[in-house]
Amino acid sequence: MSKEYKNYGFVVAETEAEAREKVITKFPELKDKKFSLRQDEDCLDTWFSSWLWPISVFDGINNPDNEDINYYYPTNDLVTAPEIIFFWVARMIISGFEYRQQPCFKNVYFTGIVRDKIGRKMSKSLGNSPDPIALMEKYGADGVRMGMLLSSPAGNDLPFDEALCEQGRNFNNKIWNAFRMTQGLETVDTEQPEGNRIAVEWFYSRLFKTVNTMDDLFSKYRISEALMEVYKLFWDEFSAWYLEAIKPEYGKPLDKKTYDSTIYFFDMLLRLLHPFMPFITEELWQSIEQRAEGESIMTAAIPEPTDFICEPMLNGFETAKQIIAGIRTVRQQKNISPKEQMTLQVSAGQEHDATFNLIVSKLANVAIETVDEKSSGAASFMVGTCEYAVPIGDLINVEEELKKLTAELKYQEGFLESVMKKLDNERFVANAKPEIVENERNKKAQAEEKIILLKASIESITKINEH
Repeated sequence: MSKEYKNYGFVVAETEAEAREKVITKFPELKDKKFSLRQDEDCLDTWFSSWLWPISVFDGINNPDNEDINYYYPTNDLVTAPEIIFFWVARMIISGFEYRQQPCFKNVYFTGIVRDKIGRKMSKSLGNSPDPIALMEKYGADGVRMGMLLSSPAGNDLPFDEALCEQGRNFNNKIWNAFRMTQGLETVDTEQPEGNRIAVEWFYSRLFKTVNTMDDLFSKYRISEALMEVYKLFWDEFSAWYLEAIKPEYGKPLDKKTYDSTIYFFDMLLRLLHPFMPFITEELWQSIEQRAEGESIMTAAIPEPTDFICEPMLNGFETAKQIIAGIRTVRQQKNISPKEQMTLQVSAGQEHDATFNLIVSKLANVAIETVDEKSSGAASFMVGTCEYAVPIGDLINVEEELKKLTAELKYQEGFLESVMKKLDNERFVANAKPEIVENERNKKAQAEEKIILLKASIESITKINEH
């Protein structure tokens, strides 16, 4: 404006005509007076320098064809927060099209907001942010990293809970204990036992099936889900099943072929875990075997996806797990010690895969036999379409077991009666949601199956008592 009216201030408009209208609206006393406008010659968007960043950092504005900009632009990924999608992310993309004729990155990964257990955004003003140093001192750096990653589903906020850091610390301990076990095994150069060969073949397929899944999850930026995959692989499959399957009897050595495979598996697992837990994985990777000077897990190749996976082996082992779980359930229900060897009876003519008998026998402490008819008083359970029986004979207190089974039968019959009242009610079936009706029908089928098994068990135990 002219000097006479220089204190009137400013307006924001796209054209001079629009600016004049806004001046008159804002300052009515200027309506019938002459005044001039001056456009600010040094005014840029607040984010101007930021939205040019992908180009200007390589001097791509002043020197648009220099070696650095041609090599590094465009990049692959941007990691940022969702609240600046318009202020920064969109403007960088627009400037990329304007000055380089292509976007500055291919993918944008939006991190969530870290929130406390009751959903509040963590902030200094609320005082609800944990001290990261204190957390690391308590749970270890890898434990805290894992706690954060487990609570970081792609595209969502982070509902942080310190209990997840504790879970991360416990997982660190699990890895360390598995390492100590593998390093403590004595080896001997003998023929590989058949049970160990099966366990090695199974875990190889299990490992690389997880590798394939993780590769797919990484491509979709589902980082927390990829972590959960390798977490379950290490904790459940490797530690709880594989190591137990190949572990030799107390005081006896392990065959070298199985040991070498185990070290290979452990190496691959550490590589998969390294992006999530860099410190313990580096330490143990350096220790499982001799490394060259300067060699690091950071530059070691992650296992590549493969099609060489034996699905029948994976499916068969899952069935073996269910059989073992059924035997362990019988032990728990009947209060029979795991050290007490039992017999597992398989009815002749059933589609039972004997490939995994050695695994089942070792992990469940049973002798497996094929019979034409199961023993009287045997505890039965189903895996798929196959029925398995465990003779319990003198291993239980018959009177107490009959009392417990009779009480359970009475409960299941009462439960079935309550379900049937609903299903027999035409108004309920007609008006309830289809999924609710289907759920009640499933309850009915499950209760009927349990009642049949309970009656069979009572009948068997009664025969034992009569004898």
